Amino acid sequence: MINRKLFLCIFIILIAFTSNAFGRDGVLGGKWWNDSLISKKLNLTETEIQKIDALFVENMRRMIDLNSAVEKERFDLYNLLENKTGNDAEVIEQFNNLGKARSAIALERLRYLLQVREILGLKRFREIGSSSGKVGKERHKN
Repeated sequence: MINRKLFLCIFIILIAFTSNAFGRDGVLGGKWWNDSLISKKLNLTETEIQKIDALFVENMRRMIDLNSAVEKERFDLYNLLENKTGNDAEVIEQFNNLGKARSAIALERLRYLLQVREILGLKRFREIGSSSGKVGKERHKN
């Protein structure tokens, strides 16, 4: 029983690390549209920059709430695992709740990317992914 709980704890930790590592899906993070190289390459207008800024603020507020929900679910799972009288069905249900909370974060990231794509158009949106590596290389040259 203890080995099973230890395995589950390690499994949860691994999931947490991999979800953070693959969260960006190759797209630049932060306020990339304020980077002069990227802004110039994409020919961003002031209106587009303002729309993306507003979208970013909205998205960050939602992400804060969603990350908080994940932490609450993770805490509840931890408490169930630590409870000596807890039953396996409750632990599994809570683990599923944690998975749903993480899925909500992934869905919000996708919605954000789709909204950015709508603002930029498909051609310029595709350039963002290809720019992430090129911009980094250009910066290191200078």
